[in-house]
Amino acid sequence: MTRRQFEDWLENLKRIWETKTPNKITSICANEFIWYETPFDNPLTTKEQLLNEWQSVLNQKHITVSYKILCITDNIGIAQWHANFTRLPSNEPAELDGIFQITLDAFGCCTEFRQWYNSKE
Repeated sequence: MTRRQFEDWLENLKRIWETKTPNKITSICANEFIWYETPFDNPLTTKEQLLNEWQSVLNQKHITVSYKILCITDNIGIAQWHANFTRLPSNEPAELDGIFQITLDAFGCCTEFRQWYNSKE
């Protein structure tokens, strides 16, 4: 994985989240992938499951996402990320800070996604 591939992937994720277009999330994943929303949940392994999970962004507003690349190896990238948004319909603010570990294939598509985060709400 090159730095450019990882940056492109992170920018796409950021854009999908901030523009609330969850239907595009599968476009940045390979046909076969493993997606861990949390270390404790079973992984998502189908595009249908991933689409269902990402519908939650429709219940957010004023979304800002940022990231800082920490490390890149042959096919794994690690980044620290931060997100702020307002939950709907409660209008409660949320702030998340975490780590992404992303594995990309030769085409720049995600084959494994893992994240850990803390939230301040």
